[in-house]
Amino acid sequence: MLKHNIQEKINFNLSKITNLNLVNYFGRANTAIWSIASYLKKKNKKKTIILPSTMCVSPAIIFLVNDFKLLFVDVDKKSGLMNINKALKIINSRNDICACFYVNLFGNKDANSIKLKKNNKKILIIQDLAQTFLHKEKITKKELFGDILILSFGYSKIFDLNHGGIILSNKVDLYNFANEFNEKMNNKKIGKIGKKYYLNWYRKTFFENKKIYLDDVKKFAKKLYLIKFDKTKLLQIYRSINSINNEFKRRSNLLKNYKKFTKNVNIDVLHSKSTMIPWRFSFLIKKNRDIILKKLREKGYDASSYYPNIANRFKKDNKNYPNSDIIEKNIVNLWLTKNYNAKKVIDQVKIFKKYI
Repeated sequence: MLKHNIQEKINFNLSKITNLNLVNYFGRANTAIWSIASYLKKKNKKKTIILPSTMCVSPAIIFLVNDFKLLFVDVDKKSGLMNINKALKIINSRNDICACFYVNLFGNKDANSIKLKKNNKKILIIQDLAQTFLHKEKITKKELFGDILILSFGYSKIFDLNHGGIILSNKVDLYNFANEFNEKMNNKKIGKIGKKYYLNWYRKTFFENKKIYLDDVKKFAKKLYLIKFDKTKLLQIYRSINSINNEFKRRSNLLKNYKKFTKNVNIDVLHSKSTMIPWRFSFLIKKNRDIILKKLREKGYDASSYYPNIANRFKKDNKNYPNSDIIEKNIVNLWLTKNYNAKKVIDQVKIFKKYI
């Protein structure tokens, strides 16, 4: 009974923020995406998905395994977000597109994103908020334009519970389908074999620049992405959502410090002036990136060079995605977790300023 009440409270809180009243739970956000792909596959004869060329590779793998054609759109190098005008040109020139998968990387908002909703009544807009999170005081309807929203409580996300993904929508048929989809899952956590297959594949694909093939990803996709929701996580999810205000303030203050102390440093910050809850402090650096990453890590700081241009690995044509190339080559992500404070921000900036 207690779990049921907690779930109702979570649903109420999320619905209040988003105006989307139906909530589905999964073991991973990627399981949620697989559920959406399966739903689209069953309900729609159209089998083409639009995605940004800079994003996590997993959603693209999921749509590929579910027999969708992937059309990539280059991103804006200032924000890392899908170029909406380019996406609209593609959507308006074709009749085989069933959905647009829009990813809110880095917590950025895009004033142009609402155009997707206004100009496209025939396709489904899937808004992936796995890298950021909603804020009940700051969020507006312009930012939440998706027919479907995806949230994540997985490893390294805003609320790192290492389990849990959510779909929000007002689509009753999707809600019912997704509930049945979750019930059919057996695994409650990612198996070692699936993770091993994935890491080996990732190493070859992204470090050796090899193309992505369906047969290769089929070896690990189901083992890695199909995880049943564990209801014992409900209380943690409830507490996380209740702490949105504090998390927003803490992360936003850290982000402001990073921006303040890098104001005169030769970097391009990948954050708009107005953000949702920021995930990382992400910026583009024009030289010595690998040296800077090495020096930061030697001092015990988490620093990553993710995000790749995934379109280049999937593509079967001669199209180019120059802004995604720039991001892949130059991006650095620094952490906004509770282990960091203003003093550590200053220390990190001192380290990489020496090499710019």
